Amino acid sequence: MNFFIRLIKMNNVTKKNGNLYYSSFIFLFFLVFLCGSCRQNQVHLSGKFENANKRYLLLSKIVASNDIVFLDTILLLNGNFSHTLIEKEIGIYLLKYDDNTLLPFIAQNGDKLVFSGDARNLNKNYNVQGNEETLLLLETWHKLIQFKDKTKEWAAIFERHKYEDNFEETSTYLDSLYYQEFNSHKKYLTQFILQHKGKLATLPAFYQKIGYIAFFDKRKDCDLLQEIYNGLSQTLPNSIYTVDLREMLSMDY
Repeated sequence: MNFFIRLIKMNNVTKKNGNLYYSSFIFLFFLVFLCGSCRQNQVHLSGKFENANKRYLLLSKIVASNDIVFLDTILLLNGNFSHTLIEKEIGIYLLKYDDNTLLPFIAQNGDKLVFSGDARNLNKNYNVQGNEETLLLLETWHKLIQFKDKTKEWAAIFERHKYEDNFEETSTYLDSLYYQEFNSHKKYLTQFILQHKGKLATLPAFYQKIGYIAFFDKRKDCDLLQEIYNGLSQTLPNSIYTVDLREMLSMDY
């Protein structure tokens, strides 16, 4: 075969291979970029709950206006679990172990959170390691659990004495204990919110309840809600929570 013709064919093959290599490079670059973006938007949850007798956890997210949206089911194997959550921005979440146990945490992309606790009483020993926001959230959550435990003790006293002659006196005394603790906890939450302005954990602190009774009212305590917004508008200006607060406060209360 003529050398010149052979050379042309070789050049054509080289061009085709070059185009193939170029296309492959672009595809690999896109794949690496895509995987990198996915990793950046990932939150990894793992942990172990001792003495767990449940087969799964229910994962939900608290969104705008304090609504709860179900996200996923997480399998529990001998109390162990591992789950990857795809999330672009910081969020407030709940793990439901059973009907009486809702476990809160805060997470944002890149977090690796490790959960622990004894399933026989998760309300008392539930713990999460991995970010500052969750530690702050758990501080207020455990304080509320302590208050709830006291109300259970007072309820037991109420039941023991409700048929006695001095029941009215006992009832008045228990009411005074309850309102004293209620006001003390509300004061604690107010100080917590003012001390940690700019932290998302201040928002669930504002919405805490004891039973069906809220510690704060959006209308009566709008000044405190404004403080929360002022802080979040600096640290998380584009968050769904900040935007929701902005809209709420723009309403004529």
